[in-house]
Amino acid sequence: MFVPRKVADSYREMINSIGFYPSVLSVGFLFFAIITMSVEYLAPVEQLKSFISVVLVDSAENARTILSTLAGSIISLTVFSFSMVMVVLNSASASLSPRVVPGLITRKSHQMVLGFYLGSIIYSIIMLININKLEGGSTAIPSIGVLFALIFGLISLGLFVFFIHSISRAIQVDNVLNGLFSQTKKEIKAIIKRQKEAPVSEFPDFSTWHSISSKTEGYYKGVQTDKLCAILKEHDINLYISVNQGYFTVKGYPFLKCNVDITHDEELLEKILDCFIFYIEEYISDHYRYGLTQISEIAVKAMSPGINDPGTAVKSIDMLSILLIERLSLNDINYSFKHSEKKPLLYLHETSFDELLHDNFSPLRHYAKVDAYVMTNVLEAFKNILFVARDNEKARESLFNYLYAIVDDINMNVTNEYDRREICNMLNSITRINEQQGSQLVAHFEHHQNNS
Repeated sequence: MFVPRKVADSYREMINSIGFYPSVLSVGFLFFAIITMSVEYLAPVEQLKSFISVVLVDSAENARTILSTLAGSIISLTVFSFSMVMVVLNSASASLSPRVVPGLITRKSHQMVLGFYLGSIIYSIIMLININKLEGGSTAIPSIGVLFALIFGLISLGLFVFFIHSISRAIQVDNVLNGLFSQTKKEIKAIIKRQKEAPVSEFPDFSTWHSISSKTEGYYKGVQTDKLCAILKEHDINLYISVNQGYFTVKGYPFLKCNVDITHDEELLEKILDCFIFYIEEYISDHYRYGLTQISEIAVKAMSPGINDPGTAVKSIDMLSILLIERLSLNDINYSFKHSEKKPLLYLHETSFDELLHDNFSPLRHYAKVDAYVMTNVLEAFKNILFVARDNEKARESLFNYLYAIVDDINMNVTNEYDRREICNMLNSITRINEQQGSQLVAHFEHHQNNS
């Protein structure tokens, strides 16, 4: 089914909004209130009410008092909870990274709690306006509805305790890092699993394929894979995405290549281009690269003078090393296919290992180059990656090329003899993994020291 890009973008923006689940739950509570009122005075329900009369209100005044108290109290909880969310988002943006904010906003547990609050308020108000005077002076009291409202109020108190506990944990840097690490690792393993299902030994020569230009500008964040593969299968064509996810593209930029020249088929081009996603936020579910970036930025933020938390930076570095080790199992060309077949239809330019090293360690190297403790741990992270990649020549070359950049920064900024001795010990550990290249790296480090 063909869905226009604007509709898809609006849908994505809606479901990633902090108000999506609260709105859905509020509508659900509204319908439940209507259903409750429609069955409140039926004969079977009246019999049930006589059986459980001990827990039901028997006067209109008590019902109004209970419902008014519940509505007012839950409104107070809602205001306080929303205020807490804003405080957490502001704190996360200031002390961690602005890029982690979208992930905190879309946290489903917090949205569900806020939605339950709003729904309970709506339910209580609906019950309140249905306490009506009847002919003869009697009053119609929705006692079952009041009972449900009371139950919702008690549940709201429990959810408030959970919310305070959860929101206080959400801002803790260790929990944020663990969440980013787990989700990023999960995304990498999902790609590894998909590539193992349909291994490709040889890729086409994309340089001979026909270019397709972008008709929009923005940050390319992903593609609706299933929808695009269905289109490619229908027209018996293959497609190659030549840019990395997260890169900014402009109108007219040739970011796609096709094995068949389809530039004359405007309708097909429109369908294909409508499958691509452009927006600003970075969600790890779109690509694991965003998880690496967010962890790296938390490390950089931790090294700022206002925060000065090298322990967080070191933990982030260790997580980056583990994720980069997982990345070694991926091909530099990713691909997708229809689930019914194992033949690749869509090829994607995966962010190379060399690019990941540069993108994630360069900012950290720049801001932490005067901190011998952090730089020693950077070297240890590279040592661990080298240990796993010792049989991967391409990755090994990328690692040693970057190690020279690290050593150059250390030589220019770390002059204390004790610190340099610790760094030299770490470089010697790298030499034990790869004697030839490691010895050259140690010689490069000691040559600067001798010249000094």
